[in-house]
Amino acid sequence: MRSLDSTITKLKAEGFKLTPQRISVIKYMEGNPDHPSAGDIYKALKKKYPGLAFSTVYNTLRMLQKIGEIQAVNIAEDHMNYDPDTSSHFHLLCEECGKIVDIPSSGDLAECFRSSEISGHEVKSYQINMRGTCSSCLCGSSDPQRRL
Repeated sequence: MRSLDSTITKLKAEGFKLTPQRISVIKYMEGNPDHPSAGDIYKALKKKYPGLAFSTVYNTLRMLQKIGEIQAVNIAEDHMNYDPDTSSHFHLLCEECGKIVDIPSSGDLAECFRSSEISGHEVKSYQINMRGTCSSCLCGSSDPQRRL
């Protein structure tokens, strides 16, 4: 996600109404490295905005995705996670603590996807998700609370 001001400008250009609740979702996502789900965001913001509807969170995330400010990360089996880092990178789901970790997309594997055409197909985006154990868990310093 770029800056709050540029995101708001893009949303206004799309005709998206900016309520305090929707702005709180945008602020929550800005620079958030935790790859939250809509449910995570809803729980976190519901305390401050008791009248917040889950649909407000979900629709705001969909609009942010539509304008290219966040990306959906389809790595968990039962819900979607969201990432404000729209640069090309991979994700690792730690099977020990449930954390989603960004993995830089450098090297031979990423090179395969740099072309917009692969085997005669037009590629607009790609997502590679891995499962394993994060470095924190391997070092024994994982958070005992599972995220998934």
